Amino acid sequence: MKKSRRSFPVGKGMAIAVVLGVAAVSIASLTAYHQTMSRLTPTESDSTSDVWVFDPDDESSVPANNNEDGVPKDSVSVESAEVADADITAEAEEANKPVVIEARNIMPVNGEVSHPFSNGELVKSETLGVWKTHDGCDILCPLGTDVKSMSSGVIKEISEDPLWGVCVIAEQENGLEVHYCGLAKELEVKTGQSVQEGQVIGKTSDTCQAEILQEPHLHLAVKRGGEWIDPMSVIDAAAE
Repeated sequence: MKKSRRSFPVGKGMAIAVVLGVAAVSIASLTAYHQTMSRLTPTESDSTSDVWVFDPDDESSVPANNNEDGVPKDSVSVESAEVADADITAEAEEANKPVVIEARNIMPVNGEVSHPFSNGELVKSETLGVWKTHDGCDILCPLGTDVKSMSSGVIKEISEDPLWGVCVIAEQENGLEVHYCGLAKELEVKTGQSVQEGQVIGKTSDTCQAEILQEPHLHLAVKRGGEWIDPMSVIDAAAE
């Protein structure tokens, strides 16, 4: 006679299955917790408790490949990219900008200044007998003195003015516009000609009728940005 196999009651079997299921879930959760905690590192903090910072080291932390089809894309701010490109371009332009060295200005003639630049104030003209601005300076020198170019540039204009006589206007490479007035008609330059620092432009004369009663001199006037400035303020004191 065969022995019958002992079987558990149905109710008790269900209870055992539930307990085993709960245990399996608990073990899986505990394992996942330990894996996550192993990738957390403490940081220094002023508080008594540690602050944990996630430090990913698996493939999930690698940015998505935006060039590959069928994968999630990393979102990139177009505005941020444009600003970064503009900053790089500005830095490159600044680095490649040519260095501009302002050329010096020498005295066109050697002598003392008898009538300085009036800087917009009215002064009485000895010759005309009226109050007017003196937009240049008068440098004393004998008639026939060589007048030299203050700096390198190009002769912009040559004219014969009823009051200021023969005038030569030069545009210098350093941005100044220089007016040499009261010259003799026989000049050493012509319109459009390039001149170098110290090159003779012409000679002083008595063609300046507006200042004919003064001692012989060169009337020198300078413009910067279209405005009259004191010629002596741009002349290099160390230049011979």
